[in-house]
Amino acid sequence: DPEPESGFNSQWNFYFGQFHAHTNISDGTGTVEQAFAYAREVDNLDFFAVTDHSNSFDNADGGAVDKDGMSVSQEWATGKTAAKEVTDENFVGIFGYEMTWPEDLAIGHINTFGTPGWQTRDQAGMHTLKGYLDALAAVPDSVSQFNHPGLFYGDFRSFADYDPRHDARVHLLEVGGEGSFTAYDAFTTALDAGWHLAPSNNQNNHNGNWGNASGVRTVVLAEELTEEAIYDAVRNYRVYAAEDPDLKILYHLNDRIMGSIMGETASLTADIQLIDGSGDAVGQVQVVTNGGKVVSSVDI
Repeated sequence: DPEPESGFNSQWNFYFGQFHAHTNISDGTGTVEQAFAYAREVDNLDFFAVTDHSNSFDNADGGAVDKDGMSVSQEWATGKTAAKEVTDENFVGIFGYEMTWPEDLAIGHINTFGTPGWQTRDQAGMHTLKGYLDALAAVPDSVSQFNHPGLFYGDFRSFADYDPRHDARVHLLEVGGEGSFTAYDAFTTALDAGWHLAPSNNQNNHNGNWGNASGVRTVVLAEELTEEAIYDAVRNYRVYAAEDPDLKILYHLNDRIMGSIMGETASLTADIQLIDGSGDAVGQVQVVTNGGKVVSSVDI
């Protein structure tokens, strides 16, 4: 694996977006074109992803994560084309998919981006988390997100199936989503289990209002506003979750930028900067470690 990044690149910018939404391609409302057209007009929204359920695509079971799906599924082609056409220097449209398993398997849902095709739960070998993450190895530059872990959709067996080979396949964990859902405790559980993940905050839209159903945002530090630059930020965990649509957070530990993977050290010095564009009060900053233990806090 490449060495983790250190320091702050002065060319990086804060880009605000969301990585989870649906249209009438699966169980949402409205077309994918309508979703992107709506989202690009939302304030403080630089990128937006539509992630319809892969098992809902036409010819769904004919796909593969490393197979060009444009000729396999008209709905996949429509989504990919709509994302490309809405993208310009001010906004990035992303079309990925949500891999879902039946609730009785208690696995969960995963969003995947940056692949030429998709997998579905009904294909051979795809009935387990291991089977799916093994398949993602065929597209090593792809990025994925654990979605809304919980008792209803599945909590990924409390993330107990950690495997170093699979760690690099999943990069995000959704700590906030549809309605009042939050999963901050699950994020701590996943980190304690060994997974390297950054937190994301999305809306899981099913009823329109793509991008402004609430003010939550996933924020990335990237050099430019392009799909690949966003994926590069995700792969390097330069990502944070916000319940505020314009909160900028920049932090270092021992001069290493957020998302860096560090070895053991005798002490840590945290440098944390917070800027709220609308002047909202921040309140309290906490440093949280294993088991959710708060080891330092300050009111600002």
